[in-house]
Amino acid sequence: MTGSYKFIDHTADIAFDVEGNTLRELFIAAANAWKESVIEKVSYLKSRNQLRLELKTLTIEQLLVDFLSELNFQLFTKKWLYLNSKNLSITNENRLWKLSASLNGNEISNDTLIKQEIKAVTYHQMEIVNENNKYKTRVVFDI
Repeated sequence: MTGSYKFIDHTADIAFDVEGNTLRELFIAAANAWKESVIEKVSYLKSRNQLRLELKTLTIEQLLVDFLSELNFQLFTKKWLYLNSKNLSITNENRLWKLSASLNGNEISNDTLIKQEIKAVTYHQMEIVNENNKYKTRVVFDI
């Protein structure tokens, strides 16, 4: 099974519940929800290049916020859109959470239809839990 997400009503922000059988699935599903939140249509875009990403944090929630924030930074500052990931791994070593991934994406043009600009990925209501062998959390974007 792959991870999944479901958008929920949230006053003045974008929010969704996300889940996956593994932390990897949870992170990928959250990235896909982010992508659906910001870009009108991506089916016509093909992966043309890769971005290597290495992150380290103290908490798993901080790792997810940092991951989504990096995707957001790449889009709105560097004009590079994440499309999918390759070899994404999440580990916990010596009390540090680490994410390592090759992200596939493409540069975007001024013609790319942006739905919504995300100002920030928040910690509001975020707590990654493992319930019934599924990782779950809520993600809220400040728009």
